[in-house]
Amino acid sequence: MADKNVPSAENKDSKLKVVESKQKKAKKEPMTFKKLITIIIIAVLALLMIGGAYYVVVLISQSKAEKASAWGSYDGEDIRIENNNVFYNTLTNDSNLQNAYLSGDYNAMLSSYYSAYQAQVVFTALAKEAKQAGIVAPQELVNRLILNTGIYNDENGNFSEDKFNASSEAQRVQVNNFYTNYYPYTVVVSDLQSAIISDKELEFVVQLAKDTRSFDYFVINYNAYPDDLAVSYAKQNEQLFLEADISVISTASEEKIKAAFEALNSGNAWDDVVTSYSEDSYAANKGSVGSVKMYSVISNLSNATDVDKITSLKTGAYTEPLQGPNGFIIYRLDSDVKKPDYSDADTLSSIKSYISSNNIDDITPYVDQAVALATDKAQSDFTGAAKAANATVIELKNVNNNIASSQFLTGLNYQDKKAFLATAASDENTDRELFTSEEGFVTAALPVQGVDNTYVIAKVTGIDKNNESASYAVSLMYNYYALQQPAMDRFNNVLASDKHVDNFYNQFFATLFSSAT
Repeated sequence: MADKNVPSAENKDSKLKVVESKQKKAKKEPMTFKKLITIIIIAVLALLMIGGAYYVVVLISQSKAEKASAWGSYDGEDIRIENNNVFYNTLTNDSNLQNAYLSGDYNAMLSSYYSAYQAQVVFTALAKEAKQAGIVAPQELVNRLILNTGIYNDENGNFSEDKFNASSEAQRVQVNNFYTNYYPYTVVVSDLQSAIISDKELEFVVQLAKDTRSFDYFVINYNAYPDDLAVSYAKQNEQLFLEADISVISTASEEKIKAAFEALNSGNAWDDVVTSYSEDSYAANKGSVGSVKMYSVISNLSNATDVDKITSLKTGAYTEPLQGPNGFIIYRLDSDVKKPDYSDADTLSSIKSYISSNNIDDITPYVDQAVALATDKAQSDFTGAAKAANATVIELKNVNNNIASSQFLTGLNYQDKKAFLATAASDENTDRELFTSEEGFVTAALPVQGVDNTYVIAKVTGIDKNNESASYAVSLMYNYYALQQPAMDRFNNVLASDKHVDNFYNQFFATLFSSAT
């Protein structure tokens, strides 16, 4: 993603726009098995570490009333931050949260708190199930589990009475309570993971993985715009399409950019000045942005004519500080400025993309005409139809029908790196057509949802009902991953249950503002 002060070289085929800083919106991400187990492990470590826990200053300094406030409830039981519960221990051992407090990263704080909250909700629900099932941890079992951890062992791995006696009573109670309270929960989780996978089920999934198809497709978009019109516009506005490698130093304040400029003029090395002053992600790469078209640079200049100060530089030289819409930038020219090569397909595509995205000309009639011609021609000459539309044929091999995005199958969403056909096939009817038609079938022009004036035409080039290589990994991994699915489903069902009352956001911001004051 581009920094807000400088151009990006990530996408040369479209106008590269400044990305403004925006407050991120927190999303309620579903609890996954891996995340839940990771959080529980952290909670276990919190109880087993003797004097090794991190402590969140803001959290610990909360009043008793704030700590007692409910962040939600499950089946009538409040979800709170209480000493040594999952919520509390997860937070106090989350190093990311410690860093977030120090840096003032409220989004990271929210994410840490929400993960800890979800873990407490799931624990509360499953602990209730364990209690209803009569699952308890006898003291003899608790003692054996504690001994097995080795927490009180000496350097030779043997139980040390001295080490046990050296621990405080509070610490011994914490360890004992952990196994007394958490063991029933772990039994429920273990039961959820103990489902037996039948041979028939495995055979069914493996056969799905064996059933693959191959496709060719091409994209009809702004590249349908006539070459002669694109070249004519580019020659009249050639400065836009000059290309060069550049590096940048960018800052939000004028004072800081002046200090950087003075440091450069005083003989300090560019790399050192970048490290000391630059405030964008390119600083990690010595300020190098890479090869960019000048139209992307111009979009990041308050005065478009300032681009002349860049293109007139000698290689290795740098500009005075220039003002952009979001700050100030010093540009260094890292290569000779290249004029556009109008015989190069990528150059022409870049020009057409610029014309389209900036509404220089209405490309719709040209795209519509290309769609009409290609749809008919592709039925008999697929490659010729692509060439006539100024498009390149993209090949996809060993694709499963996986519209539901199962982790066990490699569908279009995985195989189609360009994502045009995958996006078009997100429509269920289109997906069905692609995976039920005979080999040699050619689609009509399929609109790519969310992208204006963009269509794909696809051809079924192969059908393999017994692709052993495509199913090999599934046959090895299904038993392992399928055992996790019931637990994942249960965790997500708990969080989505009517028994779960979520007051997280209200309490989070109340706690945050209370701590700030």
